Amino acid sequence: MSSPPPSSQAPRGLSPDDALPPVEPPSAGFILQLFIVPGVIVVIIVMVWLMFHWLVQQGNDPEAYVAALERNNEARWQAAVNLANALRNDRDKSNAALRHDSKLARRLADILEAEIKTGSMEQKPVTLRFYLCETLGELSVPDGLPTLVKAAGLQRSDEEIQVRLAALRAIALLSQTLTQEGHAAALNDAQVTATLLTASQDADPLVRSTAATALGVIGDAEATERLQTMLDDTYPDARYNAALGLARHGDARSVPVLAEMLDLDQSEGIDIEKQVELREFKRALLVVNALRAADQLMQKNPEADLSPVQAAVDKLLDAKLDIQVRAKAQETKKLLNQRRSVP
Repeated sequence: MSSPPPSSQAPRGLSPDDALPPVEPPSAGFILQLFIVPGVIVVIIVMVWLMFHWLVQQGNDPEAYVAALERNNEARWQAAVNLANALRNDRDKSNAALRHDSKLARRLADILEAEIKTGSMEQKPVTLRFYLCETLGELSVPDGLPTLVKAAGLQRSDEEIQVRLAALRAIALLSQTLTQEGHAAALNDAQVTATLLTASQDADPLVRSTAATALGVIGDAEATERLQTMLDDTYPDARYNAALGLARHGDARSVPVLAEMLDLDQSEGIDIEKQVELREFKRALLVVNALRAADQLMQKNPEADLSPVQAAVDKLLDAKLDIQVRAKAQETKKLLNQRRSVP
């Protein structure tokens, strides 16, 4: 015979309160474990983080990097990397004075000049020259420009192509900075233009497209004439950069290529991207850059015929787009419509 199920009620003669353990006030040890010990742990974590942050700040001293660059040892390339990153990641902040330091620019240019003269094609010296070019491009003074021009016009081996490209990018960035800060006169140098014009006709398509970017910033008569020719370049990025440069100065000859950049069915400029996972990013970049260029063109040349761009933007907005790309396309369409409504 099975035993009866256990009763859900308290045994007879025992009240429900008697079935619970007695309630006692928390002991000091319990309070210590519950509040004080975790609090001490949090304080320790915060102190460790603050100390680590302080050490990072101490180790991120651009002056120390420059001093390391002036010492002739094999680790100098790392100091060049660190200095370029420090200036790039801290634009318009605490290193603003350093970026305007002409003495610093001359010191870096002297190091680059000496390295160019030595001409080593081993990995570390080449890397050092590469990052010295990048660092000079991050500055806001023209003192390093002559040495950058020398590096941009020099390629003694295949290993040196990266240094040349870095110098061309640095000239483009420095030219833009000098123009924005009212020092464009420093770019009126025949050697600067001559070097960029030569590079824009190079057999290497990356050299041509990078030179087109710099020519687009300078925008003088010779640069503009060459950019117009480059609109027919067989390498997509070269003609795209040429169009962006012309639009920057209000030249309506850029319109057909801008429309090409906005055409989602046009894949030539995307297919040249070797990393397949980056192709969608490049598509978005091309579209946004073309839209910005169209805005600049409208501002600089209100009379320009932008009907191919208008049609491309209308078609673009019918497609599935990233939210930021769509927002930019809608902004450009609004400007185009306002322009059409003006009598």
